[in-house]
Amino acid sequence: MACMALLALLLLLGTPPAHATKVGYGAVPCPLDGTAAKVYELLSSNTHGGYDSDLCRYSTQGQWREHAITTCPRDLYTVYGTDFDLVHDEATTQKLVALAGQIRAEHPDPDALEPWDRYAIAARFYELLGKDQAFIGELYLKASWLARDRAVGVYVGLEGPSAAAEALRLGAEELQKELPPPDRTKVLYNLARVAHRAGEGTQRDALLVQLETQESLGEAEREAIARMRQMAHDVEPRFQDLAIVAFTEWLRGEGLPPDRMIRITYLTADLLRRRGRIREAVAYYSMVAGNDLAPQQLREMALFLAAGIVEEARAQDDI
Repeated sequence: MACMALLALLLLLGTPPAHATKVGYGAVPCPLDGTAAKVYELLSSNTHGGYDSDLCRYSTQGQWREHAITTCPRDLYTVYGTDFDLVHDEATTQKLVALAGQIRAEHPDPDALEPWDRYAIAARFYELLGKDQAFIGELYLKASWLARDRAVGVYVGLEGPSAAAEALRLGAEELQKELPPPDRTKVLYNLARVAHRAGEGTQRDALLVQLETQESLGEAEREAIARMRQMAHDVEPRFQDLAIVAFTEWLRGEGLPPDRMIRITYLTADLLRRRGRIREAVAYYSMVAGNDLAPQQLREMALFLAAGIVEEARAQDDI
């Protein structure tokens, strides 16, 4: 029964009906030039999507992270909507205006900005405003999540790394069977999506290669493959690397709040794993797994992922 349920899940290219993420907005003057900008607020969402090993949560229809950042249309001043009305002293305001001028010159066509670009811009403004590197790293992390959303969309039912690993295992068993060509195409495509959300880049790429050999592959699927590759190889890693730099810098500090330190340590571990830096990842996972103050969920995921790395590396005589 479990295998049949998995096959049915893997055959779904779309998303089941659910309440969409609903947002409202109001027109608010930009703090630097007075131009009206849309500031959004979250009205409702759902928890029927899932979450990835790097704590990326998603709802089935629309992600709030696409709306949480507000960008002024003229000077590109960009911060969270909840910070949009903060008042700054004259010296800080002058620095913000100067930075806005630089950013505006770098982006002559604001309409071409992607959601992840706006998070990167926000990081520059927040650094000027004195936010620490953990905060900056989380902005880059969310930018990487937006690229992942674009690459593979929502995959309902992936509740963490163990669920993704089980889906990949059972999916591989299904591919050993004689499936009708259209079904094989769908299973391969959706397994590639699962592998990407799980941070299994080598497996994702191998599945995409298999997918491209399918005679039933249509133009829409070829476009989806190209989009996945672009996001997975170009956009998402760029922001993951920036997040790693910011997080590791923050973790070198002293007197860090324990709960925040544990979270950032875990995120650093998973980002390192996703970027193929497995030896470093194991060390950070071990810090979380061995910390009695860490939430049980983080400890369990850290143990699961570290064990997987060690097992695979031993099989390859690499650790």
